[in-house]
Amino acid sequence: MKNRMKKNVVALTAGIVVTVVGLAGCAPTTPLESTETAPSALSVFEHVHGLGIDSEEIVLVASHSGIYRVDAAGELSGPLGGEPFDAMGFTSAGDQYFVSGHPSPGSTTFEGPNLGLLSSVDAGETWTSVSLAGQTDFHALSVNQNDPTRLYGLSSDGAPLLASVDGGVTWSEGASLQAYAVVPDPNVTDRLYATTPDGMLVSDDAGQSFSSLADAPLLYLLAAPSDVAGALVGVDVEGVVWVRSAEGGPWSDRGSVEGTAYALATGGGGERIALIDERGLVESFDGGESWSVLTEG
Repeated sequence: MKNRMKKNVVALTAGIVVTVVGLAGCAPTTPLESTETAPSALSVFEHVHGLGIDSEEIVLVASHSGIYRVDAAGELSGPLGGEPFDAMGFTSAGDQYFVSGHPSPGSTTFEGPNLGLLSSVDAGETWTSVSLAGQTDFHALSVNQNDPTRLYGLSSDGAPLLASVDGGVTWSEGASLQAYAVVPDPNVTDRLYATTPDGMLVSDDAGQSFSSLADAPLLYLLAAPSDVAGALVGVDVEGVVWVRSAEGGPWSDRGSVEGTAYALATGGGGERIALIDERGLVESFDGGESWSVLTEG
């Protein structure tokens, strides 16, 4: 997975258009043998498709074998709800989580080959099928941090952007888009950002149309803190971490990841940043000025 993703990032720098499935596609693998044994960070971090930070400031890791928590001591637990599904798309707003991807091999809980949209309103203790069961595999999935009824998704089949205003129960089509990440602005209802091979785009009509965002770095990972208007955090195709502190403000270079970054989340006004790179799960609590390894992997 890591080698495949690295190749696609290199392709991005060369200006080659790739689809979401090219960025994050993985073949099914056997899940962890037992949920009663502490999982290995190495096995979980081998295929990470998304990160989140919950209401208790615990990092959530969406992997090829379910959703996991990593506490402040770096201890890994999961998969949440005992469900080792392949979480190709993941997003969270506080303790409400949304997942898409594939059921685990032999699953009798969820219909295959694709999960459609699953939701948990109890921090991953239980999972409910919301819509598109068996049909859709969202490889880019995002929720408005301040309004979890508003969701956006790009499926692996290259279909147009889908948008929902009722928590994923129903969906409407938006613009045709090839993007690595789609991120709603938590503080502007219909604003949506997208990172693409041609640069960063912005929509002010809930994804119906997009225009270029001037002066933005060529990012592929992107996150928006819920409590700072206009703030954005991203990683560009060279592995540089960038932070924009306010709407229309300048982008600041906050150092580089090691190797390739695979997933990103932010909280605490954008001062807290979590990401997965060659070191494992790393964190910053000063907006990217300094970094520490939470869990090696």
